[in-house]
Order: sequence, then structure tokens, then C-alpha cells
Amino acid sequence: MSIQVSFRLVILVFLAVVTLGSGCVIERNQRRSSPSDTRILSEDVFGLWVTRWDYQTKLDIDQIVEDAAAVGVTDLYWQVRGQGDAFYRSTLEPWGEDLTRLRGDARSKQANETMTSHRRLDPGFDPLDYVLEAAHARGVRVHAWMNVMPLWKGKTPPLDSSHPFHSKPSWRLSDETGKPQPLGDGYVVVNPVLDEVQDHILRVVDDIVTRYRVDGIHLDYIRFLTDELGNEKLYPGDAKSLSMYARDVGDRATVGQINRTKYREWIRDRITHLVRRIADEALVDRPNIRYSAAVWRRPDLAKDQYLQDAVRWVNEGIVDEVMPMIYTDQDTRFEDDIESWYQVVDRKRVIAGIGTYKHSSGGQTLSQATLGHPRRFVLFAFSSIFESSNPDQDSNPEAIRSRELKRNAIAQFIQRVGR
Repeated sequence: MSIQVSFRLVILVFLAVVTLGSGCVIERNQRRSSPSDTRILSEDVFGLWVTRWDYQTKLDIDQIVEDAAAVGVTDLYWQVRGQGDAFYRSTLEPWGEDLTRLRGDARSKQANETMTSHRRLDPGFDPLDYVLEAAHARGVRVHAWMNVMPLWKGKTPPLDSSHPFHSKPSWRLSDETGKPQPLGDGYVVVNPVLDEVQDHILRVVDDIVTRYRVDGIHLDYIRFLTDELGNEKLYPGDAKSLSMYARDVGDRATVGQINRTKYREWIRDRITHLVRRIADEALVDRPNIRYSAAVWRRPDLAKDQYLQDAVRWVNEGIVDEVMPMIYTDQDTRFEDDIESWYQVVDRKRVIAGIGTYKHSSGGQTLSQATLGHPRRFVLFAFSSIFESSNPDQDSNPEAIRSRELKRNAIAQFIQRVGR
């Protein structure tokens, strides 16, 4: 080896050591390359997650937008997909049942009746189109929030026979015996490694950004639901997935001999492949659409336990921003978790997800916002701060008063630190 080459190697090693030792992050995100694009990443984000249970009617949506704008919310992360369904008018997936599910007194009257497929599922209007018009009129951005992996939740199957739970049984995650993940209290999920599953999810995203003036695409449950699957069985254990793994990795071990650590690494790469495909195929010519993902509270847990390589997504320029879901009433844990993200990615690409539902007062919500970036955070969720049509919202007087105090505190905080 020549002296010149040796010297260059020494310099490269030295720079690598200095970079790692200083805790700095090399900015490799090329998704935002022009000054106008990078400006988006410095804008205030006083965000709010709005779940699919928070609205059923136009009046609900009007009230949500009015309430959010009144306290200074700049960004609504609006749930448009929950479990292989659509909360907007779609030709790819059926309407979400919660849009027309009976609530309150009407629900009580039919408590003993069997709900069958004759129930009306079409709400009669397009909620996504409606909220975009209402929010944009108030200067509020709307991000289409999608649950990616969930296929269904609950012990009763979907009513609509066109739902992929019924029409695409091969998409459902199954174990090495060929048995699909059973219905239960948690989510039944799709097999994330299959090309046909990824193709469908990509089409859903492309359909939304083509037909609606959304300000962002926000992925949730873009991870392997390890907690709901357990370690006893091999998921995915179907022959097609194992054949794909053998082809990609060159490991033709039998189910009983397969290196599960290596197999999980491959699943993680396949999830990253989907995240990248959305950027490259659906969002490539749409720089005004922000691409973000809700991620686990710490980067190491996200990657190792939930196969969510979010650090890579940011540092390789696949997504614009990540929202670590740091839902806790312990400020010390919140600070430690958010700092763990700041150590490995550019902090302007990290927007803290704060679980205000965990907090007894608005003061704690705001103290956690200050521990992160006081002008860039997202609160979970709408029904923890405002009165909602969500049937599971606590309606006790103490809870109502608590929500009032929280939203007043949040409004004052945003007014103080915002523009």
C-alpha cells in the first residue's frame, strides 16, 4: 500500500472517530435538497393526531377544525386508514365501519340485535375532502395518517365482503403451520414482506396524493407487531415468505433450523423497502407533501424489537421526519427518550409525539414540549384535549374540566412561543 493511500485512510478513520465521538450526525437526507424544500423542515409544527373515532359527520369535522385552529394547531394528522379500510371515498378499500357505527342511544337500542351486512357503510360524504377544505380555509395543514400493517381488529370479521380480510386471505400473516394469525382483541396484520401487499399499500398512498390536496403522508404501525405475535411461532411462516427469504439471503434452512435473528433482519429490510418505495414511486414528484412516520419511543427499541429501522429512513433520505411516540407521565423518561433520537439523527427531522392522555394537567404536556422542541411537537390525541364524538371518551365532569384546562394551557403556550 502506498504512503499516499495510507495517509488518506488515516484521515478517514480520524474523521469517523471525531464524528462518532462528538455525537454529531452526518446529514445524508437528500429528500429535501433545495432551500425551498428545507424551509419546510424549519416551520412550526403544533400538531394534533385526530383518530378515526373522533368524527362521523360534517358537523364533527367542522368542530374539530374550529377547536384545533382556536388553540393554534398548525397541523392535523388526520386518520384516513385504520385496518385495511378507508375513511375517504376509495375504490381500493371499503369504507371504515366506524364512520357509520351506531353510537349512544341508538347503539344501546340495538345492543341485543345482530349487526349484519345490510347496515349502511357509506357515510354519504367524503370526510377527507371535507376536512381538507375546512382546514385549509383556516390555514391548517392536513396530513393523511395511515395505519399500514393492521388488517382488522376484534373477534368479529368485517361486514363488507370486499374487505381484504375476506377478499385477500393470502395477505394475512400466518405461522409455519399455515394457520393465520387468529382474531382477538388486538390487530390482525398483513404479511409485510409480500410484494403484493406492498404493491397494494403503495397504490393506496398514490391514490390519496393523486386525488386529494393533502399536505403530508403520515405512516403509523409501519412496524412488526412483535408484542401481539409472541415468540412461540414463526411469523411469517408461510412457504412463499420463506422462499423469498432463501432467495434474497441465500439461507435455505428449514423452519426448525432457521436463524430467527437473521430472519428478523430480513423482515426489517423488507419494511424499509416499502417505506422507500412510497417515497420513490408515490411521492417522488411531490416535494410539497411531507413524508413522516410515527415511530417507537427509542431508536434501539424501534429497530431491534419492532423491526422499524427509522434512523436509516431519516439518514438515508427516505422520509422527511419521524415522530417518536413518547407517551409517558415521567418527564425524566421523556427527556431520555427524545435525546436518544437527537443523538442519531438530525434533530430538525425529529418531532416529539407527546401522549397528553397520560397527563393529569396541561402543565406536564407543555413541560415535555419544552424538553423537546417547543415549536415542533404532535399531541396524542384530539379527544384528550377537546370534547369529541369518540364513544370511549370519559364524560365525567372531572374529565371534562381537565380537558378544558389542558386546551387553555396549550393555547397560551402556542401563542407565547409561536409566530
